[in-house]
Amino acid sequence: MKSILITVGKNLKENQEFIEYIKRESYAKFGIIDSLIFLEDNDKDLFIEISEAYQKYNNILIAANSSAYPIVSKIVATIFDDTLIAKDNILIPSKSKKFEKNSFLIGEERKINVIKVEELKKLPPIFLENRVEYAVLNIFNIDLNEIEKKLSNLANTYEINLTYTEVTKKWIKVYAKNSKFGDLAMFVQNAKLLMPNNLAVAENIFEYLIERLSATKKHITFAESCTGGLLASMLTKFPGSSNVFKGSLVTYANEIKSAWLGVKINTLKEYGAVSEETVREMLKGALKVSESDYALAISGIAGPGGATPTKPVGTVVIGAKSKHKEIVETLHFSGDRNYIQFQASMYAIKLLFDIAQEELF
Repeated sequence: MKSILITVGKNLKENQEFIEYIKRESYAKFGIIDSLIFLEDNDKDLFIEISEAYQKYNNILIAANSSAYPIVSKIVATIFDDTLIAKDNILIPSKSKKFEKNSFLIGEERKINVIKVEELKKLPPIFLENRVEYAVLNIFNIDLNEIEKKLSNLANTYEINLTYTEVTKKWIKVYAKNSKFGDLAMFVQNAKLLMPNNLAVAENIFEYLIERLSATKKHITFAESCTGGLLASMLTKFPGSSNVFKGSLVTYANEIKSAWLGVKINTLKEYGAVSEETVREMLKGALKVSESDYALAISGIAGPGGATPTKPVGTVVIGAKSKHKEIVETLHFSGDRNYIQFQASMYAIKLLFDIAQEELF
């Protein structure tokens, strides 16, 4: 079952944060979006684009702005050989299966859900649902070839379709989709048996962490430099984070690393901010000031400037520390500034799984 999100309205195309909001709500209702198309209000190919999407996709969500909503509703009615009727002061196709203000759903095997959206306002209800079962496997510290060897026969046995993607170094995310006669539960159970200390089943790793750390009454804190608070931002997007998260110190400047985290001036002078020595002291200071069970620390060169002959752009030192264990590693990431920051943040989460295996696997 394939899904597509179509936005209609020039203002929507230019507002990426609003689009991300629509995507999050869509994912929560019907799972992975296979395609995303941006169309403008006056696009002469609007009818063709929507008609072609109806031929290719099972779930079609059309988010239209106020000016585009009437014409989109008319196009959808035409596709279903239907007419528009007035309901709740809006026009919707008479064959609509579900409707509420500013939202209607039409179709059987192939469904179209049209919603009227406005920036700065809550989205109307999304009626689409995905009948395909799927699970997301997060696998750490096993390379892709080895994972494929471990899972391919298992996937064939239980008729599961797999898609692999790399989140960051040493972290592979596997999307396991059930087939008509598949057994997803047995596949996941056996995959976990194959990799008990490497595999976490979680659609969202941050929600998973909140749940696991809450259950064990553990707390975590961060000390961030080149990621500028990104790691803290990603965690606190989700409810319940206050149960496990003590806080984050964004120590961008060297003097703040020293004043807030207790990093020694001599350490910074001798080894530099981007060094394992500095990150070890950042971890120690973060644990001390927060009295948490775990600390993660990141310091690096996200670019495009700041590189040295020995520390090119993408050099990031990342550490994780508990009261009994510590790991600090120097990594080299590729990409632009934002992508390097993302990879570094996610690698810090990977290290958390390394030092907290008993709690997290």
